[in-house]
Amino acid sequence: MRSAIRQLLLFAGLTLFGFLVFVTLFWAGVGASISILFYRGVALAIGAAVLAGFVGLWLGHRTNDSSLPIAAAALSFSFNVCFLVLLPVTVDRSVSVYLLSTIEQRQDAGIDANGLQRAFIDGYVINMGAIDRRIDEQKKSGNIVVAQNGKVHLTGQGQHFMTLSRLVAKLFGTDPRFVQASLDPKPASAPARQRGGRNLSKHN
Repeated sequence: MRSAIRQLLLFAGLTLFGFLVFVTLFWAGVGASISILFYRGVALAIGAAVLAGFVGLWLGHRTNDSSLPIAAAALSFSFNVCFLVLLPVTVDRSVSVYLLSTIEQRQDAGIDANGLQRAFIDGYVINMGAIDRRIDEQKKSGNIVVAQNGKVHLTGQGQHFMTLSRLVAKLFGTDPRFVQASLDPKPASAPARQRGGRNLSKHN
């Protein structure tokens, strides 16, 4: 029992070390040239995992445990990527977080669903250049190309990604509208918009 507890404490300590390295690298601006937050985070998570693995190697020599380097690297990378997706990427990308911020700014006067919709379109889509940002990210990811006439087209990689996305949506029961966009979207009725507003946090 004592040996198992010591092993768990070592794993927890190495995971914490990897997380602190991960956060420190972000604060220090390492990898700032990578404009896409998720890609930068994954790169830093790999770096933190390597450092945690070296610490695990040193501890492994002292404790005669050859599994520590691999365990340290794997735990560090897994924890940091989970944290990256659950918090930083969510804050950076989530429509729901933006709407909550909008509500906060109008806390005293309040704001209705129509006001939120206008604020989202004007602030998030137009002023923050949401579409241009997504196009730039998808170009860098290799999923799209932009022709000389400005038309956007999927690459082979992008088509494979959409096929995978539809499979994931089917397996996990996500909203199919995100992976099967309508060719001619019609404005939703007022009740539908209200239902969509209430369920927005579920999909973002």
